[in-house]
Amino acid sequence: MKIDKKLNFVSTITRDDGSLVYLHVVPFPYEVVQENCVMLGNMFHNFFTSVGATGAPRVAAMMLRNILKARQDTGGVPAGEPTLVDDIQRLTTVIFNDNGVWRPVPLETAFKQAVISPDEYREVEGEVVFFMVASAIQKANLIAGTVGKALDMYSGQLVSLSATAFRDSLPTSKTDTDTPTPPAPQELSYIPS
Repeated sequence: MKIDKKLNFVSTITRDDGSLVYLHVVPFPYEVVQENCVMLGNMFHNFFTSVGATGAPRVAAMMLRNILKARQDTGGVPAGEPTLVDDIQRLTTVIFNDNGVWRPVPLETAFKQAVISPDEYREVEGEVVFFMVASAIQKANLIAGTVGKALDMYSGQLVSLSATAFRDSLPTSKTDTDTPTPPAPQELSYIPS
């Protein structure tokens, strides 16, 4: 019997200057899935029947917010109670380049420290929610084949690496303080011609 590794999701924010910021997302723990299984199952179903695999990663976060707002409006969830959005933020790590060193910070800290803006996050949050819902509902060995292709269109990638291992796999960039190695001087020949 083959045991599949649990897949994580990495989404990329490309800034106007060409620099990259990565969001590393870990799936919901079993307890969260169990508590929200009907809502997650309905969302997953609606991704493919109402929106389609191509559009679902773009609108998944909007769908989740609408569902949570409707539940709060009907008294199903008291205002101020933690929601799936809070769990998603807790399970998301932002990895950014700080003067040539890749640094990881929790998503909430990244907002507070202006590492990423709400607008930058809004560009990728649908992909994050799409992955989280899909990984909650599908078997691990089916995720790459079903939702992996849709996420790939948005420059996302499924990885088995933890946030730390992913960060360590990123290339380090040289800073202006690096001293280039001078070329070896040419030796003069003393052989008479």
